[in-house]
Amino acid sequence: MEDRHTEMELDFTKDDLPLMANTNHMLVKHYVLDLDVDVKNKVIEGKIVLFFGNDSREEVREQMEEAGRSWSDETCQVQAPESGSVPVSNASACSPESGCNDFAVCGKGENDTSDKNGSHGNREQASGISSSKNCCDIEIHGNEDFSLVLDCCDLSVLKVEEVDVSLVPGVEEFASPAKLTGSSQDARDRRNQIVHELVTLPADHWKEQLDYYRRCSRAPACGELLFVTGSWSLEIRKAGVQLPKDFPHALRIWYKTKPGGRSLSWTTDQNDRPCVYTVGSPINNRALFPCQEPPVAMSTWQATVRTDACFVVLMSGENSAELTESEEGTACICHFPIWNQMERYCLILE
Repeated sequence: MEDRHTEMELDFTKDDLPLMANTNHMLVKHYVLDLDVDVKNKVIEGKIVLFFGNDSREEVREQMEEAGRSWSDETCQVQAPESGSVPVSNASACSPESGCNDFAVCGKGENDTSDKNGSHGNREQASGISSSKNCCDIEIHGNEDFSLVLDCCDLSVLKVEEVDVSLVPGVEEFASPAKLTGSSQDARDRRNQIVHELVTLPADHWKEQLDYYRRCSRAPACGELLFVTGSWSLEIRKAGVQLPKDFPHALRIWYKTKPGGRSLSWTTDQNDRPCVYTVGSPINNRALFPCQEPPVAMSTWQATVRTDACFVVLMSGENSAELTESEEGTACICHFPIWNQMERYCLILE
């Protein structure tokens, strides 16, 4: 298997963007962004919470694998991967030249815990992914942990954590005993079941759904996850989780953009006042937040944006922003309860 983190030099006038996200396993259903805009330093910092649903194609595939597992246990012997194992990280993928591991300034007390090749957390647990293919499909349900891959570029990722949505008051209606059966009674499956019920609410419950998305996005973490950053991707693992259905379905990613990030244009308006906007191309939103770029990922979103009170924040969407000010009157806080698909031109601040 080709290393996903190999450095790629692209000519945006000729080449297509690399689509790294493994949307055939998991799909983002909704994004909740919480961002602070630092116009002076040309940086946007904050966090994004992703709510996932299982792709129906993958669910069918897993059912077929489960049905064939008893047969495969008797008919094939899985050997530990040897020469077929390819490292996840690449020293060239996060080299000093590429700048993808530049944490010279870490905001809000978050320290850079990365090593020099872009790995974070336990390197031994995140050191490789098997390229072996056989009747037992090691990559999906063998000895290797499942890897969630997101599209991103020009971002400094600080931390990735699982969100404990089960602690949100009132969310128990999404996890009533009637909806939880068998193994779903354990904490991990309970959290994933809550997210499943939330993302599959009927369309006429969209206001309630947006409110719960916002509340769940602020829930405490219940553990940090391993991650590796590449030139065009963010790869996330949870030790011991080998199937997409068992992977956390609510993740919080702490990150910040870079002044030279290619999703944003920091400039001035006709009155020479500073402003920033998403340019839409050449790399869409992947230098604004980690995301899934393939066309099948038709996700909805909402956002809270904080900046100096002298600026106006605009975002694409159908609903009006909820505007508040800090007690000192120095900050403008805009919450956008947006309920439509993420667009390439999503943010303007002037």
